[in-house]
Amino acid sequence: MEEKFPLSLLQAISDWQRSSNVKRANELKAKCKDLPAEFRSCLLVCYRQIALPKEGVWNLIGEDCLPEKISSWTLDIEVAKAFKGGVPPEGQGFQGTILYLYPPPDSIIVNLSKLFRDADFLAAMEMNQSYIIGYHDGAGRYRGGQNEVVLEIDAVTPEDIYSLGGYSSPLKELVAQAAELVYRRSATDEERQNLLLDATHAGVSAGPSWLNMDATRRVLARTKPQAEVLHDVKRRQDSGLS
Repeated sequence: MEEKFPLSLLQAISDWQRSSNVKRANELKAKCKDLPAEFRSCLLVCYRQIALPKEGVWNLIGEDCLPEKISSWTLDIEVAKAFKGGVPPEGQGFQGTILYLYPPPDSIIVNLSKLFRDADFLAAMEMNQSYIIGYHDGAGRYRGGQNEVVLEIDAVTPEDIYSLGGYSSPLKELVAQAAELVYRRSATDEERQNLLLDATHAGVSAGPSWLNMDATRRVLARTKPQAEVLHDVKRRQDSGLS
């Protein structure tokens, strides 16, 4: 009788979790194609965080399209926000972006979140872990903790943007500005310190953060007219027009 979860499948899944690349993506796709339909389906929204270089931002916002590939998404927005340390560091030329979508049925390579909740699959992993190369850096390390779904998406559009990452002024600067409004004069050091303590106790923070969807939509709306102008300029350059 053919195994429900053969070693070759377990190896492909663990390899993908350990480190993804094109070869491993194709291997995962091949090994998962015969899985029961329940493990190749997803009715929930999926999220994916990416750090876009300038040309990537142009492709997504200016050209209304960013090519995608076989990639990992998550069902948990908090996992997406925290991926690779969260918002990319300032000054490195990358724009942190979180995408979201309801995956088309034919785009789902494997729903790892479902697999890692299946008792038979977990038993197969446990029984074969000593035969899986790199197990402790792959499936043994991550298991189902990332609520992962692997999708094959041709491209995404600006409508698929859930959040943009950004940086606000340091908390002390924000508090100093607030003090000016509260006291309608230059606040004393003691007054600023009291406001800072109040803000800290209230959980107010500054620095890197993800914009909520409404704020993200406002940013994209402001950016769109400029992107359309740049798109027209680029089109003319590409076609040799002045």
